[in-house]
Amino acid sequence: MQEISPGWTVHSYHEGDWLCLTLSTPVTNIAQTPVNLAELIDSLIRRSFFNRVIVNLESMLYLPAKLMRQLILLKDKLEQRAGQLALCAMNDKAYQSVTALGLERAFPNYEGFRAVTAGFRPVQPR
Repeated sequence: MQEISPGWTVHSYHEGDWLCLTLSTPVTNIAQTPVNLAELIDSLIRRSFFNRVIVNLESMLYLPAKLMRQLILLKDKLEQRAGQLALCAMNDKAYQSVTALGLERAFPNYEGFRAVTAGFRPVQPR
């Protein structure tokens, strides 16, 4: 587990071609999402040399606008490098933030890491 900002931690491991991250913070910190969270996570991703990333949000009781903005920025950063971002394990209240913004196609709510990796088929397999 690595602290990426005061009170915000990421636990990481890889599964195949995917970097799996679990983002955690106490519920009292969620509303104070760091304005550079996307950059902090992206820095971790670049050091790991992965382009496909799954972020587990099971510990987030809700997703405020600041956090949604950071997830959108992170997705954009990955896509600029031909990468992918998937979100998983969001509770119903958290996923309401995604659907309220009309982002359900960009951010389907996968059940967990394996649901993402099992359904992934490379566009151009080696």
